Amino acid sequence: MVLWIIYGILNIFWHVIINMKILYLSLRFPYPPFSGDKIRTYNILKHLSYKHSISFVSFMLSPDEKNQINKLQEFCKEVEIVEFSKLKAYSNCIIRSYSGEPFQISYWYSPEMQKKVDNLMEKDGFDLVHVQFFRMAQYIKKYTDRRKILDSGDSFWLNLSRRSKLDRGIVWPLLKLEASKVRIYETEIAKWFDQVTMVSPLDMQCLLSNDSNLPISVVPMGVDLDYFQPGSKSDDLNLLFTGTIRYFPNKDAILYFYNEIFPLIKESVPNVKFYVVGNSPPKNIQNLASNGDIVVTGRVEDVRPYFDNSAVFVCPLRSGSGMQAKILEAMAMGVPVVTTSMGVTAFDAFIDKDIMVADDPKLFANKVIQLLKDRELRQNIALNARHLVEEKYGWSSIVDRFDKIYENALANRS
Repeated sequence: MVLWIIYGILNIFWHVIINMKILYLSLRFPYPPFSGDKIRTYNILKHLSYKHSISFVSFMLSPDEKNQINKLQEFCKEVEIVEFSKLKAYSNCIIRSYSGEPFQISYWYSPEMQKKVDNLMEKDGFDLVHVQFFRMAQYIKKYTDRRKILDSGDSFWLNLSRRSKLDRGIVWPLLKLEASKVRIYETEIAKWFDQVTMVSPLDMQCLLSNDSNLPISVVPMGVDLDYFQPGSKSDDLNLLFTGTIRYFPNKDAILYFYNEIFPLIKESVPNVKFYVVGNSPPKNIQNLASNGDIVVTGRVEDVRPYFDNSAVFVCPLRSGSGMQAKILEAMAMGVPVVTTSMGVTAFDAFIDKDIMVADDPKLFANKVIQLLKDRELRQNIALNARHLVEEKYGWSSIVDRFDKIYENALANRS
């Protein structure tokens, strides 16, 4: 009886200590969680709510998102959204071009959002502010007396600089200019926060290369291990790629695969099919479906059946940054992955045990062919990959890292 009383007192004390009032600022409304940043936001919010009281604010990019507010109210104390206008965003880029700030900052500048944040900060005594992405940092920068965490995710400078090496169209000069501006802004804005988090060591090093004294740590992407589970696999020799298809790194990866890798695979495995699954495929990607060996689905409500019907997940990224949620989902679903060095950089994985990697088109094709022809090899890599994500990338363990960061921020300011 005495032990139970002691346990009860300790439990109450523990909750008093760790329960915080957190203001969470997000660029995009995270439901439905179909892209990497939305997946991260949604799951962090969900798991943070087990211990903390969350007030959530984001832009509303689509009128449909207003109807989804209840999805976040299940675990947020309050949910506020600010309507986003592309017309105003483009006008801001022109009007504020003199400022020297990145276009990204001008594009996402909103007096309405600033007013919303200010009102919340005035009425609520938040213990901490969690900001996702450097574009949202502008709304909280002036609150120098508050504890602030910036979850930058990836290095956008790295993303732009990689893209500028591949995208030599009419936007190339703007890409180069924006990359140089973002590099400076990402570094400077980080100094205004108690802690900055990045999803991979490489992204972290990009910022530290500009200022080695920045308070940065790594908090990787996670995956919902209950939702994404290995299912019964078909005998079809299908290849799969998932993601937001209009996003340049994904679009480039698909076209690169189609033009330089897929023909080599077909020479050895003629009956192979390639599935491109994800929202917003541009016209040039949709046109690939005229080839009977390629299926472009567009957005689907549930991606899991496509994983179950696939023998290999291909992710031949040549640009981008951060950590790929699509690879984590494939690993969790028990589908072996072949990717490039850019795709695997963020993962604490063993090459050829947990995942296969190749940068040359012929080598990439050979890795895929090897997996297609060897069921036992597919099963071994799938099992290893599932074990890896269970051990290191479940959302509970990811959010535990944020809890420690919050506690350190509070302790260092006290």
